[in-house]
Amino acid sequence: MHQATHLQPPPSITERGELFSILLRLHPIEEGWVSPSSGSQAHAAFLEIVRQNDPTLAEQLHQPNKRRPFTVGLLQGFNHLSAAQLEEAITKNQKVQVLPGQVYWLRITMLDSRIFGMFIQHLITKPRTFIIRLGEARFEVSRLIGSPDPNNASNPWAAYSSFAELSKLTTAQRYYEFEFATPTAFSMGQQHWGKLMKLLPEPAFVFESLAKQWEAFAPGHLRMAGNDLTARQLAAWCEENLIVTRYVLETRYLPSGKFAQAGFQGKIMYEVKGTPTSPEAAWLTPLAHFALFSGVGYKTSMSMGQTRCTNLAWAQPTSDNLEMEVTR
Repeated sequence: MHQATHLQPPPSITERGELFSILLRLHPIEEGWVSPSSGSQAHAAFLEIVRQNDPTLAEQLHQPNKRRPFTVGLLQGFNHLSAAQLEEAITKNQKVQVLPGQVYWLRITMLDSRIFGMFIQHLITKPRTFIIRLGEARFEVSRLIGSPDPNNASNPWAAYSSFAELSKLTTAQRYYEFEFATPTAFSMGQQHWGKLMKLLPEPAFVFESLAKQWEAFAPGHLRMAGNDLTARQLAAWCEENLIVTRYVLETRYLPSGKFAQAGFQGKIMYEVKGTPTSPEAAWLTPLAHFALFSGVGYKTSMSMGQTRCTNLAWAQPTSDNLEMEVTR
């Protein structure tokens, strides 16, 4: 493997960005078995990498009942399986064999530049110890992609930005189309009979989830609270002013060790019917962009709620290319 020109992110990226969505190209080191549905294993692998470099940060990220400034997707690349076979393996939590020479991808998003700095520094300085273990399989990393393909105009899965940049995008669109790439659900709290989960992407649920993540991790001066607006108030506005115009959704089940949950997956289109110049409407486009980094709903750090808004023009400087090959 050969090193690319960019061995570390250009200074302008680390100075301006707190939001990263990266794709890692993985190769099995030896024969092994992995469950395509195991988001908890991907979550554990990510925290182990953090622990190796910054135990204090890893402990902070692992604290229970806290919002997570990262998401980890499901392992991608099971091209030798048909769609039906892959769906069966995910639904039944079956293990699939991986072999050296095969190529897989894993997406990780980070809402904190400290995590990204630690992550990429390890990849640059200690590539031989950068091993991702998923269940019984071990993978090495050969490439990191953190910026969109300039030849592809569609909204990317790999990108970087900042809260400051997204907060400038205050012009509301008439339509917002969301793609939910992994099962998505919303936790509404504990009831006397157990946890209440909502399995439909009501616009109020989606934007309230995004707003809560924004308020948790955005710099104080960029939060909605600075404009005397709360996530719940935004959700109430969405209930009255956003409607669903079309959707292609299905129920999917994501089992993963001790954690298992049903959710919806697919695409949905929202239409803004209210006043597009209201203070609430000004947050729709920033939060729609933010979905790529934050995910939506329940257990996003364990691969649920992987989401993007597909009809947005992605604003990103063309001068910075966040991509690297890894030399071993």
